[in-house]
Amino acid sequence: MDLLVTGFIRSSHGLDGFVKAESVSGEVAHFADLEEVYLRPRGAEGPGKRYGIEAVEGSSALLLLKFRGIDSPEEAKALSGLEILVPPDKACPLNEDEWYVDDLCQCYLVYEGNPIGRITNVLEGGAGDLLEVTLSEGSDPEVSGGKTRLVPMRSEFIGNVDIEAKTVELMHRWILE
Repeated sequence: MDLLVTGFIRSSHGLDGFVKAESVSGEVAHFADLEEVYLRPRGAEGPGKRYGIEAVEGSSALLLLKFRGIDSPEEAKALSGLEILVPPDKACPLNEDEWYVDDLCQCYLVYEGNPIGRITNVLEGGAGDLLEVTLSEGSDPEVSGGKTRLVPMRSEFIGNVDIEAKTVELMHRWILE
């Protein structure tokens, strides 16, 4: 089952089992349409545990969720720190030139058509997102394989992103030095 992380549970809220949640995209409108989600610890594999949604309240500043069967502050507190996952068709819609992190992390970084590394993560940087790339063996005689480099996700450094072909084009090789 393909699922996307769409948010995180921050803490419990109130006496009725509500939790404070944070959307990874900053958008929260799509939460109102959700009937169920999956919750799992950060970094864990697999879909996690399914929870029905009883109520969605608030805004991007304070998003509150109420799950079926979670009726006390203690039960809600036990969910703190968990990732909120949904099927891709239930996630926040993408705008042009936006991609899901999970999709980017399945791509290879290519230079002049040749794969030089695999994207392993997308990190938030002060001036924009950074692609974390693990370089392939033999991709560059001066840079040994297995090393990690960060590449700014900016048009000066990144060209065509083709999620279907699982490739992200690197514009300048020197950024890896």
